[in-house]
Amino acid sequence: MLAFSVLALMSVNVFAQAEKIRLYEGKAPGSEKWTQTEYLFQYTTPQNPTEVGECILNVVDPEIWSYLPAQGTATGAAVLVCPGGGFTALSWHQEGPNVAKWFAEHGITAFVLKYRIAFSGGDYEEAKYVADHSYGNQGRDARMRELTEKHAKIAEEQGYDRKMAWDDARVAMTYIRKNADKYGINPKAIGIIGFSAGGNIVYHVALDHDEMSRPDFLGMFYPAWYESDVPADPMPLFLCSSTSEASSANGFGDMPALYNAWNKTRQPLEVHSFTRGFHGFGYRDNGQSVYIWPTLFVNFLDNCGLLKKK
Repeated sequence: MLAFSVLALMSVNVFAQAEKIRLYEGKAPGSEKWTQTEYLFQYTTPQNPTEVGECILNVVDPEIWSYLPAQGTATGAAVLVCPGGGFTALSWHQEGPNVAKWFAEHGITAFVLKYRIAFSGGDYEEAKYVADHSYGNQGRDARMRELTEKHAKIAEEQGYDRKMAWDDARVAMTYIRKNADKYGINPKAIGIIGFSAGGNIVYHVALDHDEMSRPDFLGMFYPAWYESDVPADPMPLFLCSSTSEASSANGFGDMPALYNAWNKTRQPLEVHSFTRGFHGFGYRDNGQSVYIWPTLFVNFLDNCGLLKKK
C-alpha cells in the first residue's frame, strides 16, 4: 500500500492541471481548533484487486480543485462535484477528479469539493489502517470497529457536524458564481452533484441556500440520508443509483419517493437505475455499462437548456 500526505501529492502529474482554492481566508468556522493531519491514501479496491483507489482523511481546511475545459470547448456550464465517504473520508479518485476531468473534457467547468469530514486517525498508522480496512479490500475487523468508536467520540468532542460540509458546499457555490466571468461560466448554469454522502450535501444545499449559492441543477448519485422534501424554489434534478439502492430498503433513502415528490414541481427530472451498478461506482474509464451515466447527465443538461451550443 502507498500513502502520502496531500501536500506531498501536489506535484504529481495527475493533479497538475488542478488549481486548488481555499474556501476560507483563515480557519473554517467551527473547526478552528482542529489539529489532525490530513492524509491521502492509495488502496486496493474491493471491486478489483488490480485497481487503486484513493481516499482523503482528516480534512480540516476545505478547498475546491478546478478542472477547466480546453479553450474553445466550454459550454458555459459548471458543476461542483462532492465525493462521498460517509463524512469520515472522501472517496477521492473515482468520485472526485475522475468525474471532474470527464466533465472538463466534455466542455463543463468542474470543481471538486474537498469538504470537512470527521476525525479519522490521530497519526499516520491509525489513518492508514482506516483507509485499508474501511475503504480498501482488507475488510472491517475488531480493531477497525474499535477505531471507529474511538474516532467517533473524538469527532463528537471536536464538535463535528455534517452541517460543516453543507456550509463548505454553499461557500464553494458562492465562490464559483462570484468568479463566473473569470472561468467563462454562465452564472445561471452552475450546478452541484454528489455521490453517497456527497448526495446528502447536494440535497441540503438544494433545500437551504441564498441567491449566490443556489444550484441551477442537481445530480444525486446513490445519495445517503435524504428525505423526500423539495425546496421552495426547485431546480432540475438527475437521480442515479444501482438497482439495489433505489428503495428505502438500503437505509439511505427512498429514491422513488423523492422522484415522485420532485415530479410534482414540474421541474426537469430524470432517474436512472443500473442493474450492474454498485455503491461507490463513481466514474471509471473501464467500459462497463454503468459508466454511460456522464453522457446521460450531459444530455439531461442539454435538454434543460443549460449548455451553450458549440
